[in-house]
Amino acid sequence: MRSIVFLFATIILGMGAVHAQSTKLALGAKCGHNALFGTFAAASVEAEHEAKRHFSIQGGAQYSSIGRMAAEVRPQYFRDLSFGRLAGQAILGYTYQSRMNNYIIGIGAQLDIRHIWARLGYYHRTISVGESSICEPFNIYYELGIRCLTKLQRWDLNIIIGNSRLFELERHFQPSFAVEVWWYPNEKWGVQIGANYKPAGMFNISSNYYQMYGNIGVCYKW
Repeated sequence: MRSIVFLFATIILGMGAVHAQSTKLALGAKCGHNALFGTFAAASVEAEHEAKRHFSIQGGAQYSSIGRMAAEVRPQYFRDLSFGRLAGQAILGYTYQSRMNNYIIGIGAQLDIRHIWARLGYYHRTISVGESSICEPFNIYYELGIRCLTKLQRWDLNIIIGNSRLFELERHFQPSFAVEVWWYPNEKWGVQIGANYKPAGMFNISSNYYQMYGNIGVCYKW
C-alpha cells in the first residue's frame, strides 16, 4: 500500500512541476478469464499529462477481483521531429498478488509516427515474499501498434502486440495481442472498447490460451 501511495504522489508532483499543455483522465473496466484464476474483473484509473517542455507522464492504478493490485508511473522526455515523435521513457511499477510483491524499474525508447508506434526497453523486476526475494535482472519489454483509421477524426482502430501494456508488464517471451476501438464524440470526451488475448507457452507455442478479456473505458481531456 505504501508503494501505491508513493507512485500516486510521484504522478501528482510530476504534473505540478511543469506548465500544463494537456491532461487526460480515464476510467476503465475489464472482464475476462484466466487459466489459473478463472473468471475475473478489474477496474482502473489512469492519468496522462503532457507539458510544453518536452515532458509527459502517464500512470495509474488497477484493482482486480482475483486480489491483484497494480500501480505504475511512466515519465517520458520527447522530441517532435519531422517524421514523428522520438521519446525516452522510464517505468516504475508495483504489483501485489497472493502475498507476492513485485517491484519494477525500467528504461526504454519509443518512436511514434502517423500509422505506427514502436517501443523497446529493458526492465528489472524484484519479487519478494516475506523476507525472501528473487531478482530478474534482465528483461526486455516491447510493443508494436498500428493505427488503422488515421484519416477519420472521431474514430481510432489500433492493433497492438507486445508485453508492455500498462499494469501488464510481462516477460519478453509472453506477448499479448490486443484490438482497441476509440470513439470521440467531441474534443474532450472519448469512449474505448477493446479485446486482449494472451496465448500460453513460451513464445506462444502452446495452442491453449493463458488469458483473454474484454475492456471498456471512458476518458476526459482538458
